[in-house]
Amino acid sequence: MSTATTLVNACLLPAYDGRVPPDWILRALDAGIAGVGLFGTNLHSTGRSLREDIVDPIRAVRPDALIALDEEGGDVTRLDYHRGSVYPGNHALGSVDDPELTRQVALAVGSDLREAGINLCLGPCADVNSRATNPIIGVRSFGSRPGPVDRHTRAFVRGLQERGVAATLKHFPGHGDTGTDSHTALPDIHRGPDALRALDLPPFAGGIAAGAKAVMTGHIRLPHLCDLPATLSRRIVTGLLREDLGYDGVVISDALEMAPVRDRWGFGGAAVLAWAAGVDLVLLGATDGESILPEVHRAAQDALRTGALTVERLEEAAARVAALRAWAAPTTAHPAPASAEPAASGYGVGLVAARRALSAAGLPAAGPGEPVHTVRLLTGGNMAVGTAPWGLAPALKLLDALACATDVEPDTDPRDIDLPDTGPVAVVVRDAALDPWQDATLRALRARRPDLVTVDMGLGPRTPEPGSRVILTRGAGLVNAVAAAELLTGRTWTGPLRT
Repeated sequence: MSTATTLVNACLLPAYDGRVPPDWILRALDAGIAGVGLFGTNLHSTGRSLREDIVDPIRAVRPDALIALDEEGGDVTRLDYHRGSVYPGNHALGSVDDPELTRQVALAVGSDLREAGINLCLGPCADVNSRATNPIIGVRSFGSRPGPVDRHTRAFVRGLQERGVAATLKHFPGHGDTGTDSHTALPDIHRGPDALRALDLPPFAGGIAAGAKAVMTGHIRLPHLCDLPATLSRRIVTGLLREDLGYDGVVISDALEMAPVRDRWGFGGAAVLAWAAGVDLVLLGATDGESILPEVHRAAQDALRTGALTVERLEEAAARVAALRAWAAPTTAHPAPASAEPAASGYGVGLVAARRALSAAGLPAAGPGEPVHTVRLLTGGNMAVGTAPWGLAPALKLLDALACATDVEPDTDPRDIDLPDTGPVAVVVRDAALDPWQDATLRALRARRPDLVTVDMGLGPRTPEPGSRVILTRGAGLVNAVAAAELLTGRTWTGPLRT
């Protein structure tokens, strides 16, 4: 195997199709790839063991492999992809604004990941969600102002890494002021260096100061700085991140399979540009990597011949990734947390946090009541969330308080939606105020049943309509739903959320 091939392998994080690692990924690990990226589609919907089915076969070939997944809590989860997260997510934590609680939740997430054999968390989001209509960040952010996002980013990084799981700040230099989902098109952010330093960069600087082991670049373009997406821009990766912020850890690309990058440059071309820009570890995405790896190797060999990429740059990248693998290896001991954290001994801290994050208006006095009929207005998802379940019905089932559940497809005429004439009704939405169909449907249903309760599992309205009954969960994880169901029914859940 040539030196160039070895170096390229050391800087790649592919994924695979299926529920167990196929032979090709095991061969690639043996040939030196840095590790594997896991997605919800790789995990079983039953209680089968992630460690036994996936982690152990990988570590049998490469004991220090990086095994990475997105575990943000709330809407974006992989460990709980088939049931909904047992942690409330960043918007909920930012709303509570208790950094120690955020650290406690991160400690619990880190414990879960470490126990499963995962050593690289592709989170937290350090994005400041400064645009309320942002289609991809939203509840994944700790907030809309840099100060709170900074302090909670620091707390989350510390909690994860005290458990020996590497944290990844994303999506540098900040995805919060976009009106476009970068999975499908390239967003432009019209900010210069001064505005970035004031609004978007403080949480990244804070996370770096807290010791974050990795930073993920975003597929976003800042025309005032560069015509290329941040992931492929030397001005942003080497200039802004390395030189201006002084970061010397591992830089990870966002998934190269995302349309605005893949469609223009292909996997190979994008990987070469990312490495040349200063990225160390290239994340290919959820697409099965067996046919992608040869393309990337060919592109790298061509770039090395023409001088578009240098061996020295790959050596630098490989050395950083090797240092991260050593830090995150299962055999590496990490210091115990600095203070006692009884709530972080299990995922019960997630329910504690979700309860504290709830906001409600207009509800009658709580007390055990009749089972609830739910109407869920379905909305289009995004690639970050995938098809993770959401809604109120599973939580009401846990509490033995579900009368009936109705799902309504987008653009359904409100007159075609059945509502009971009596009994409690909850209409479950996601950011209804930002979606004309949800908003109009909710108003029509409220006209028929003025006593219905709206459960908004998105950012929610800044000010509920006068006279309306509203619960804001600040996220769509299972634990967010359980907290809302408790408030709605006056019943308390005391059992496990994972089975």
